[in-house]
Order: sequence, then structure tokens, then C-alpha cells
Amino acid sequence: MAIDVLQMQLASAIQRLTTLQRRAATDRDHGKLLDRALKELETALEYIRLAQEQLAESRQRTDQLQGELARQYEKYWELFDEMPQPYVVTRPDSTITQVNRAAAELFNVSQRFLVGKTLSVFVCEERNRFLNESLRVARDARSQELMFKLRPRERAPLDVTARVSGDESSLRWVLRPHESGRSAAF
Repeated sequence: MAIDVLQMQLASAIQRLTTLQRRAATDRDHGKLLDRALKELETALEYIRLAQEQLAESRQRTDQLQGELARQYEKYWELFDEMPQPYVVTRPDSTITQVNRAAAELFNVSQRFLVGKTLSVFVCEERNRFLNESLRVARDARSQELMFKLRPRERAPLDVTARVSGDESSLRWVLRPHESGRSAAF
């Protein structure tokens, strides 16, 4: 909004300058014209000073908001990472976008290496069905419980129950490994 006001004031100042230039070319009383031009310049400079103050205040507010967002982001990541349950956020195609420490331990892979991988790579049975169920949860935007067999890196497969919720942009997975002996099924 301040930018729009500044643009209007600038356009008005340019129009007044053009008028003064035309009058200077035809007017014989240059003293009067010079006095008017100086007053116009003074007014224009005051508008510019005010606009600069508004922009500085706006920048300060923006910096404060960015600082607050950064603090909130850090707080979110701290809470997310310290959750005792394995928690994963994926796109509907199962590409991992966020993963907490407990999930990295479950997969036996560093968090930074999990981001960008597909969760389906760790599903060792009925992978196509797993992917179809993931897409269905995203499409229906309803929470669902899925059971599947997960194969962590360099470890034996284990049965996992996942509480999945989300929408067309992302899915949130809370994973719960369970004791051997129970079979995984969708």
C-alpha cells in the first residue's frame, strides 16, 4: 500500500516537473518560476523522505516477523525431532520431505539421507499396493491405519503399523513397529 502511494506521489511530482519545464521555456519571469520550482522540489523531497521512513519501518517489521518465524520454525523442528514415535512427512508418492530422529533410527539411515528418498523403498512386500493406499489417503484426505512390512537398512524386516493422514500435498506418517509374529497387511 505504501508503494502505491509512493508511485502516485512520484507520478504527480514528475507531472509537476514537466509543467515547470514547459513554463520555464516560455515564461519571462524566471525568479517567480525558480521560487515555485524550489517549493516543488522541497515538497518532492519531503514525500521521498516520508516514503523512505515508511519503507524503513516496513523493513523493520518484516525483519521482526522473519525473526519470529525463524524462532517458530526452530521450535517446530525441535519438537518434531524429539518426538519419541517415528514420524515421517511425505508427498503422496511417498517421497520423504521430513523425518524425525526416531524414524531415522527405525530406518537405520541418517535423517539427511532419508529426505528425498521414497518411503516405499523400505516396504519389502506389496509395494504397489502400499503406493496405491498412500495415493488414496492423499486423495480422500482422511486418516487411515496401514500395516506393512518395513525393511530398515542392514536389518531384518519388521511389521509396522502406520497412522497416515494428510491431503493432496503431503502425508504424515506416525510409525509403530510391533513385535515379530504379527503379519503385516493393508
